[in-house]
Amino acid sequence: MPKTILITSITGFLGAQILEDAVADGYRIKATVRNIKKGQDAVSTYPDASIELVEVPDLIHGDLSGALKGVDGVLHVASPYFFNITDPKKDLLDPAIEGTLNVLRQAQKAKVTKVVITSSFAAINNFKEGGIRRNYTYTEKDWNPATYEEASAKDVQGAYAYSASKKLAEKAAWDFAEEHPEMEISTMCPPMIYGISRQSFGSEAGINTSSANIWNLISGKTEVLPDNRLPLFCDARDVSRAHFLALEKKEAKGHRVPLCGGAFTWEEAADFLKTARPDLAEKLPKRNPDTTPIKELATIDTRIARDVLGMPKFIDWHTCLLDTVDDLLKKQANDWK
Repeated sequence: MPKTILITSITGFLGAQILEDAVADGYRIKATVRNIKKGQDAVSTYPDASIELVEVPDLIHGDLSGALKGVDGVLHVASPYFFNITDPKKDLLDPAIEGTLNVLRQAQKAKVTKVVITSSFAAINNFKEGGIRRNYTYTEKDWNPATYEEASAKDVQGAYAYSASKKLAEKAAWDFAEEHPEMEISTMCPPMIYGISRQSFGSEAGINTSSANIWNLISGKTEVLPDNRLPLFCDARDVSRAHFLALEKKEAKGHRVPLCGGAFTWEEAADFLKTARPDLAEKLPKRNPDTTPIKELATIDTRIARDVLGMPKFIDWHTCLLDTVDDLLKKQANDWK
């Protein structure tokens, strides 16, 4: 079992949860951060933990030799997640692909063979065959068919470019693993990630992308419910736990691990919150008559998480939603800290 680990992102939503769990599990932690001050803020709540920060402003070209020294395993979490882009190649594709390859090359050079990579259901989802709006069960054998050429087009949508970046980065990782069979690589592929945030947002504008979806639901500033782009979800605590199980088990080598806690629509979420949190009822958006109804919804096969990693039962959407809502309201009351 690895004792000292490198985490390539601790300031993002998932990275902060992984840091929380690493501390709780007693790991010695090294973490790369683009900004040392932001990294210090992220670890300030763990004064007794063994955490070493290494400033690496550019993960594509950055020198990771110092960060990898003395490390037993790597959790490569860092990857851009936003859709408002101006240059898909510069903003999403190259950071995801080349950042992943830089980590793998330098880990292999440092003889650190255990690497767990945060991929995404976006690397699995097949838009061209109907995406999630189809009667289909996605498995680790499915791949997003998007190409680099398609994703780097000037008029490409941000969501498409992001999905392609996750697919292409993961493909690059598996190509690297094939060339270096000594590397024990595994990838985690969750859909939308919700849950308690271990971050301090600083302001309402600082809410991370996925949590902002929930905040928009309860803030009172949204008039009608949005379209259901991706109802499939996984709680951040489950995603984090899957990373550590993969890190600790040799059997995880060579596995893509789809993760999923279920699915819910915004209509279901609003109806549930009216009862579970009646004080929010007046703030909830109204149903949008123009929303495209979901006639069929794909599912995700999580048997690898269960059979290979030994994942316990996933957190259900009711629990995840309430925990996310309560956490956001608490942060709002505490000036988003």
